[in-house]
Amino acid sequence: MVGFRKQTSQRLNQLDEFIATLSARVQTLEDERAATAQTLNDIVERTDALDARITSTSTELARQLDELGTELATFSDQEPVDVVGIVNGALDEIRRGQMRLANEQARYQSAFRTDIAVLIEQLRQ
Repeated sequence: MVGFRKQTSQRLNQLDEFIATLSARVQTLEDERAATAQTLNDIVERTDALDARITSTSTELARQLDELGTELATFSDQEPVDVVGIVNGALDEIRRGQMRLANEQARYQSAFRTDIAVLIEQLRQ
């Protein structure tokens, strides 16, 4: 009977070691499962946020396109605008303004030179 108890005790020790190994492996697998579940939850949250952002952007873009379509329809119903005439008129006005500024600058330069000449004459005396 002593041999039976010894073999049984050895067998029980082997089973305890095997159970401990399996328990450690189950814990490792459980930790990996929890990490994978957390990663999956993070991916789902990011995907939901991205979906909401895309939906918001798409809605805003559709609204702006609708407004643009409305404005284009309004313009197509109006009489044609003489864009060339408007641009040419604006350019003529700019040229006239440049000429006025150039003439005024020339007058100021002439007056400045005259003032400098007067000052130089006064300093010489």
